[in-house]
Amino acid sequence: MKRNVKISIVISILFLGLIRLRPIWERKPGDLFNVLFLLVIVTLFLWLTINIIIELVRLIRQRHNLTLKLFIPFAIMTVSLLDGMFNPFKIDLDSLYGNVVFQAYYEGTQNQAVFKLRDNGKFDLHWTGVFFSDTFYLGVYQQHGDTIVLDYKGIKPRTFSDTLVIQGKKIYELENDSLKKSLFYIDDLKR
Repeated sequence: MKRNVKISIVISILFLGLIRLRPIWERKPGDLFNVLFLLVIVTLFLWLTINIIIELVRLIRQRHNLTLKLFIPFAIMTVSLLDGMFNPFKIDLDSLYGNVVFQAYYEGTQNQAVFKLRDNGKFDLHWTGVFFSDTFYLGVYQQHGDTIVLDYKGIKPRTFSDTLVIQGKKIYELENDSLKKSLFYIDDLKR
């Protein structure tokens, strides 16, 4: 019995920890480690699901002499699985990096990106694509009217300018003193 409780606690903590800490580990170390972390989450999800079924069968077999202690592993794993899937407590560690004030998306045929400006003067651009491409571009920004100047910390993407102009619902990139329509589209953030 104690072994079942320990196993269920360890699996549940790992599962919830990886899910809740995603905003942190997808930035650092990021890249191919994201695929590894997601595979671990899927493995833990399957492991939790199988162990819940095993515990349920065990409870059914021992239905004539049930005690509260027999329900503990089943309850721990079920609550962890439901919390990991639905997040009823609304835990969002992405807000550690600042509240999102502007958001834009790009959806290509083999890649996609999310660009976020945060209220603390920082931005992040999360670009993912085929063959496990997964890169975060981070930095600070300054906004002057409808112009946003990005100062990248570290690497800079090849296909996204460091000066943006927002006009209505459209984003333009400044390249060689001329405006080029960006492939990103704006999200209104009316949530």
